Amino acid sequence: MQADIAAASSSIPLPNIRFSSRFSPSILGKAFGLIHSPYWREERNKEVLKFKTVNGILDYMRSLNLSDNDLSKLLKKFPEVLGCNLEEELKGNVKILEEQWSIKGNSLRKLLLRNPKVLGYNIDCKGDYIAPCTRCWARF
Repeated sequence: MQADIAAASSSIPLPNIRFSSRFSPSILGKAFGLIHSPYWREERNKEVLKFKTVNGILDYMRSLNLSDNDLSKLLKKFPEVLGCNLEEELKGNVKILEEQWSIKGNSLRKLLLRNPKVLGYNIDCKGDYIAPCTRCWARF
């Protein structure tokens, strides 16, 4: 299994982001369901790693003023972000942070470095604890 992950991750380099060769397979493995992650619970199906998907997410995060050094830190804390849906989760959550919480610019950058899991929230139980807590806005 580990050899499969390493082989798949070698075909999708994390461009301009410095990781030792041991981190890249782990990051991509957790993002795409190849390695178990509590974040996904049992709902994540194993996916084929796609360079275009990973690059699109990294480009979007760079557009949020995150440097490659910032991305390295963020991915170590929350590698699953590379497996999140760009349009529905990442862009949707940034929109929520900007419009509902008035968190923009450098404040948004600092928040994402401190708590990158906010990019993957997709449930809002409003404190009633009705869903998987690892992906709920109540944690914010």
